[in-house]
Amino acid sequence: MGNRRTAKMPSPGESPSGRTSSETAFVFIPKLVCPGDILLTRVPLNLLDPSTLTSTAIRVGSRTPFSHAALCIEPGLMIEAVGTGVCRFALAPTGVRSRSNLKLLRLNLDVVDGPWRAQLAADRGHQYLSRGYSLSGAIGARIAAFRKKGRGDLFCSELVAQAYVEAKCPLLTGKTPGEIAPGDLLKSDILRDVTDLALRAIRIDSPLMYYLDDGSHFERTAHWEVRTKLKILQSEPVQRELAALGVSAQSFFDLEKVLRNGTSPDLDRAVHDELVRHDFCGEYMRRRLASIDIADASEIAEAAFVARFEPNEDQLARLDTDSLNFLKQDSESSIISFQNDVMSRKADIQTWARYRGRGNSLTFDYLTALQQPLLDVSEQLLGLFRKDNDCLAAEQRKRAAQ
Repeated sequence: MGNRRTAKMPSPGESPSGRTSSETAFVFIPKLVCPGDILLTRVPLNLLDPSTLTSTAIRVGSRTPFSHAALCIEPGLMIEAVGTGVCRFALAPTGVRSRSNLKLLRLNLDVVDGPWRAQLAADRGHQYLSRGYSLSGAIGARIAAFRKKGRGDLFCSELVAQAYVEAKCPLLTGKTPGEIAPGDLLKSDILRDVTDLALRAIRIDSPLMYYLDDGSHFERTAHWEVRTKLKILQSEPVQRELAALGVSAQSFFDLEKVLRNGTSPDLDRAVHDELVRHDFCGEYMRRRLASIDIADASEIAEAAFVARFEPNEDQLARLDTDSLNFLKQDSESSIISFQNDVMSRKADIQTWARYRGRGNSLTFDYLTALQQPLLDVSEQLLGLFRKDNDCLAAEQRKRAAQ
């Protein structure tokens, strides 16, 4: 979960807005994106950027206007199937350059038990974490020759559609999840467009961290995490021990569920050794800290870092209203993201402690040793963003009273 501030406080000598140049971007207010909401996006073709070719291939192959779909599983938190596998991403540092490249869909108000069905679909989406991605499946939504029966990997709109099928609320009649392309979801009789309810246009001085309509959103720590976990799952030692148990796992999440039984020290040792071989703890922590522009967790407590979240009165006064409102929204979004992150990491630690036994202690102890410092980092950042939010809110109240 990485977050960077996307607007800056002005320094002495700058113009009142603190801007040297600006651009328009479109961002979501995360708290207005509800569990079960469906996000559709497309990436325009750029021949100089190979990462845009996949989007074009999917749109051409499926003959639909959008190439990607994601499902909201918690306010401000989405799950998606991308090239590296099924993973989560936060809306807080994310936007689009063009309003036309995105749509947000939600169940119609007349759907029986709609909010409950949407929440159930969001809950079901969690089970797909860390599964593999299928480009052939995405194109095969239209071209039968590309379909693979019985495959365990998923493509983006298949994940969304399958979650709703399991919630007993199919989005399109007459089609299986594997036959539904992202753009097909626009044809659903039970979905409505709620993009304008949650999307806002903003002026920014520097680019957002990620844009959903260019190649940048493929470069996230979560993508590295899923890719590495799939390598561990598919490694020869792990597959050998799974075969010896007579079981299979389609994702690292499934592999964890096998380990919870605590009946195979050999599988535990194989998974642990692969985690160590990939330096999973060390690399994950390095990437996590790099996403907030530090090299060591101790830097979070240093005055220079804390000062980024404690704007003084002069800095606040020099902000124009648009910049102030954007920074307040950015801070609120980051709070939601880190709250989600803290809850998720606590849940993982509690689960591993509950199921820890002699047959899985190596793996679960290793993962806990990673999650605890990551949890500490997220809790510290959550506290800083709350202080930041309080400062910005106080300035908004001050201006409203003038």
